[in-house]
This record gives sequence, C-alpha cells and structure tokens, in this order.
Amino acid sequence: MPEMALQSQIRGDPREPSQALRRKEAVTESIEQLGLALTTRALAEQERTLSGLRTCAGTVLAAASVAGSFLGAKASHGSLDAWGILAMLSFALCLASAIWVLMPHKFVFAFRGEVLVAASDRQEPLDVSDAYRAAGRWIVPHLHVNRRKIDWLSKWLTASCVLLAIEVISWTLSIAS
Repeated sequence: MPEMALQSQIRGDPREPSQALRRKEAVTESIEQLGLALTTRALAEQERTLSGLRTCAGTVLAAASVAGSFLGAKASHGSLDAWGILAMLSFALCLASAIWVLMPHKFVFAFRGEVLVAASDRQEPLDVSDAYRAAGRWIVPHLHVNRRKIDWLSKWLTASCVLLAIEVISWTLSIAS
C-alpha cells in the first residue's frame, strides 16, 4: 500500500496534492496571516499612542492647575497687571486644549469577526487566506483615519504645552513686577 501512495506522488495523481502545493498554500496562508498580524499591531500601536497623548494631556492639565493657583495669590493682593491677564488667558486656553485631547473621540482599534462572517455570507465562502486579506483590507482605511485624528490631537497637545509655558512665564513676570 505505501508503494501505491509513492507511485501516485511520482506520477502526480491529481487526487493527492503534492508537497510543493501544500507548502505553497501554507506559505501563502502564512504571508496573509503575517500581513494581518502586522496590520493589527499597527492598530495596537495607535491605541498606545493615543493613551500616551491622553496621559500627557492629564499631566499638562495638572501642571496648568498648579501654575493657575498663582492666580489666587496674585488676585488676593490686588488687581492683575498685563502679565497676569496673559497668564490667565493662557491658563484658560491650556485647560481647553488639554481637555479636548482627553475628551472621547471616535477611533477604531478592534476588528470584529462579524464583519468578516457577514461578508462571507453575502458571497461565496472564503478560504482562510481570503479571510486574512479581507480583514486586512477592512483595517487599513481605519489606520489612516486614526492616524489623522492622532496627529490632530498631537497638535492640540503641543498647543497646550506651549500655552502652559506662556502661562508659567507670564505668572513669573507678573509676580516679579
């Protein structure tokens, strides 16, 4: 019996897939699987980046509040000068921009299998390789949209940091004068 299997392999019996064909299918599936894994890692990295931005925004918010406590000290001693008004304005804008970063925004960081199953139900059944490709094609546009939103929130955080610096310098000059 083992001789017949060997002979069918040698003759290229169409009922028996060759090892080369099985290897090619495994490599193709592995490439598709790798592509999806890399794409989902990019989503996870974006999620970590957003988390880091929000952590920094919370820190800026706390620092602006500490610096803003000088407002109470300065206001209790009399009226505010031009530096004090600039510091107060910077404080308000710094808070607003940091809070904007902390507010919820619509991001996509996860892929639900229902989308893939629904696509499979609408069409002919997908093999695993096609499923990996479909999942990757679904994720990529979300990566681009997320990237634009994260870049925009990064600019808001940068503005918040600049406003914090202006606030601290203005309070220092106001108290010194």
